[in-house]
Amino acid sequence: MRYALTSFARNLAAGLRLALFLPVTRLAFRIDVAQLVLLFLFSAAIDVAGDWLRAGEGREFSLLGAGTELYSGAALLLIAAVLALAFRQRTLALAIPVIVMAAVPVVQAVNFLIPMSAAAAFARELIGALGIDVVELWMVAILVRSVAVALAPAPPRVWLLAICGGLLLAAPILFSTTFSPNDPWWHGPGAPTSAPEGMSAGSEAVLATQSMLLDHELSGLEDERPGSSDLYFVGFSPYGADDAFRSGAEAAQKVMDERWGTAGRSLLLINSPQTLLTTPFATVTNLRETLNEIGSAIDVEDDVVMLYLVSPGARGPRLRAELPPLSLVELTPPGLRQLLDDAGIKWRIIVVSACYSGGFIEPLQDEHTLIVTASRADKLSPGCGKTAQSAYFGEAFFQNGMAHAGTFAAAFDAAKLRVAERERDEKISPPSEPQWWIGKEMAAKLSGLHRGGPASGITTRLNERRGSSWVRVAHSWRLTPASRATTMRCPSWSSNCP
Repeated sequence: MRYALTSFARNLAAGLRLALFLPVTRLAFRIDVAQLVLLFLFSAAIDVAGDWLRAGEGREFSLLGAGTELYSGAALLLIAAVLALAFRQRTLALAIPVIVMAAVPVVQAVNFLIPMSAAAAFARELIGALGIDVVELWMVAILVRSVAVALAPAPPRVWLLAICGGLLLAAPILFSTTFSPNDPWWHGPGAPTSAPEGMSAGSEAVLATQSMLLDHELSGLEDERPGSSDLYFVGFSPYGADDAFRSGAEAAQKVMDERWGTAGRSLLLINSPQTLLTTPFATVTNLRETLNEIGSAIDVEDDVVMLYLVSPGARGPRLRAELPPLSLVELTPPGLRQLLDDAGIKWRIIVVSACYSGGFIEPLQDEHTLIVTASRADKLSPGCGKTAQSAYFGEAFFQNGMAHAGTFAAAFDAAKLRVAERERDEKISPPSEPQWWIGKEMAAKLSGLHRGGPASGITTRLNERRGSSWVRVAHSWRLTPASRATTMRCPSWSSNCP
C-alpha cells in the first residue's frame, strides 16, 4: 500500500509537469493497473467536491454523477486501446490512460477554482478578447503531449503520431454534448425536474408555480455589455402534445449557450406535460413579456435577439399551440412582428421549424432581420405528417449546423444538406426546400457574430460544467452566473465540458 501511494504521488507530480509543459519523460510515471484505479478515483473525488461546492446549500447527492465518470473512463480506455493497436505498442493501452489522468487534476482544479476567485471576471474578459477556447486548447495540447510521452521507444515522426493520437483522444471533447451523460454528483435546491404524472396544466399548483417561473427567468437575464454586440436567445415551443418539440427547443438552447455565448442571456417558453413546474408556458402573453424585458435590457442599436419557433405549424401560417385543458392563442407572423416592434427589438434572427413555415418570411421581412424556415410557404417540412418528426429541420439547423459551423450561413447550408439527405433516404417528395432570407443591414451585422459569441467578449460558463476529465473541462469556459448554474457536466477524465 505504501508503494502504491508513493507511486501515486509521483504520478501526480509528473502529471503536473506534463500539464505545465515542463520537461518530463515516461520514466517519471509509474504505470500499472493500481495507479489507473487510484487516479480515476482521485479525478472522481475532485468532481464530487467541486459539484458539492457549486450546488450550494440544500444540495442533494445523486448517483447519476457516476454515469459521467464511467462514460469518460470507458472512452479513455477504448481510445487508448485503439491507439495501442494502431501504433503497435500494446503497452500504450495502459500507459496513455495513466499519463492522461495524472495530468488532468490540474485542469480540473483550475476549472473549479477560477470561478470562485476574484480573478474570474478578468479571466472571462481575457478569454473573450482572445476569441478562443483557452482551456480546450490547453486540454488538447495535454493530450498530444501525453501520447508523445507514452510512446517509448519513440518512433520516427513521433510528434506527427502524437498529434494524430491526441486529436483522437480529444474527439469526446467535440461530441460529449451529444453522446455523453452530463449529470452532477450534487444537485442544488430547486423545482422538481418534471411534474407528477397526471398533473394538469390547469391545476392550481401549476398555475401558482407558473406565475413565478417567468418572473424568475426574466430576472435572471443578464443586461447587455457596453461595447459588445450581445446575442440573446428565446426558444418558443407551444405544441405540448408531442415531447419532440420540447426536447428540440432545449437542445437548441444548449447549443446556443455552449457554442454561441448566449448563456445568461437565453430562456425557453415551453408547453409540455414534462415541464409544468419548471419552465414558463409558451403563450403569446409570456412571449410578449419576454420580448419586452429583453427589449429593455439590450442596446437596441447593437444587440441581436434570436427567436427559435418550433411547432407542427399549419398552412395559415401559424404555430399550433396545445396544452390541455388550456385554450391558447396561436402565434401568427403578423402577431410576432407586432410583438417585436412593440418591444423595440431592431436586430432580429428568426428560425421557424414548422410545416409551411416559409409563410413567415414575407410578413417579417425588413433590413435588420434574418429569417430561416424549414420549408417554403407551400411545402411541408420533412415528416410533417408525423408530428414527432416535424421539428427535424430545427434539429438539423442547431445540432448539425450551429453546433459546428462558424457562421449562420454555414449552419443553414449544413442543415439544408442534412434535410435533403434525409428526404432522399426516406423518399419524401416534394422536397421541403428550407428557406433563408436576410436584410442588407443584417448581412453586415452578422459579420460581428460568430461561434463562441461576440468577438469583444465571449460569455464563458465554468459554473455550468464540471471540471473533471479531458471531456469536461475544456468547454467549461463559457460561464453562466452562479445564481443560474445548472450543474451539468461532462465526463471525468475529459477536461472539456462542451
